[in-house]
Amino acid sequence: MTLARDYDMRYGRNLVKTDSAEWPRYVVVSTPTAWKTAKSFLAREPAGLVFNEWLDRTHLEETAASLPDDAELAVGIGAGRALDHAKLVAERKGIPLVQVPTVVSTGAIIHSLCGDWAGRVIHGWAADVVAEYVLVDYELVLKAPERLNTAGLGDVLCGYAGLSEWRYNTAKGIGEPFDESLAAVAIDHHREIVDGFPPTLADDGSLTDASVKFIMQAVQDRDDRMLRHPAAPGADHSFCFSVELANDRYWIHGETCALGAVMVAWHTEQNPELLIDRLDRCKVRFRPRDLDMSEDELRRGLEALPLWMGDAESGRDINSVMRHDPLVGERFDQAWAWLEGV
Repeated sequence: MTLARDYDMRYGRNLVKTDSAEWPRYVVVSTPTAWKTAKSFLAREPAGLVFNEWLDRTHLEETAASLPDDAELAVGIGAGRALDHAKLVAERKGIPLVQVPTVVSTGAIIHSLCGDWAGRVIHGWAADVVAEYVLVDYELVLKAPERLNTAGLGDVLCGYAGLSEWRYNTAKGIGEPFDESLAAVAIDHHREIVDGFPPTLADDGSLTDASVKFIMQAVQDRDDRMLRHPAAPGADHSFCFSVELANDRYWIHGETCALGAVMVAWHTEQNPELLIDRLDRCKVRFRPRDLDMSEDELRRGLEALPLWMGDAESGRDINSVMRHDPLVGERFDQAWAWLEGV
């Protein structure tokens, strides 16, 4: 398995135009919005094009089969869903893969796995393909709405949730005591992000080439620097999957995980204000009103979270305060009132 740190990442301007001129007969997996933005960057038309609608395996297989069999290269152009779909196309066609992210907020860029999704539920992996290289073309990425890129920092800073749970349980005398030495790498990474990102911004506060590279490297570095420990279960990502399943809709992944981390920090009384300050400094949206998430949608996601974490049929048995002491009922009402004021 290729580690995130070992991916061949290529940064610069005009990269897509230059590289695509040298590609052999290629096919593209994209989404309508990403393709509309990116197609003018290509030196020539692909031999085939499909749009990803969602990650359900039947959809992935059917669209992969519709592409020409004589292609010599698969190219993913877009965000997480398109890039994951391109992995399956490359594996099914037996051809190399090049990834061209149009945003830098997704781990799909530097991970080889494509999930085996049945609707909105994942059951292992459908494909495992390492990209030959990744083109981070600053001009292309900066055409995306700012929030779609800064969400990548939310997908890293949401690791605060695991730290919050471990500290909370330690204060309650539950489980293994909090280990500062084990947590230090993740804590330092978060501090480096919060201190290092704002100086990359332009004078008007907008993203620059340096901002794009900073976000992408933070996402890439996360695999080496995140806290992995049973006492820090990462309920932030569980919340993201749960709220989407409960409401049958998608939100921006890094923003939803950031909201999940804020909920965990508030529920465990582990200084949620610190996390909020960090998210604001990194221009990460997390407030329900900014995510277009209603009170009822958030309530449904948190009510469904214990069931999602303990879904034995799907192989999940996550030991979390959000499962054993769920944020529901009157406690949720208190949380919502607090959220409305931050």
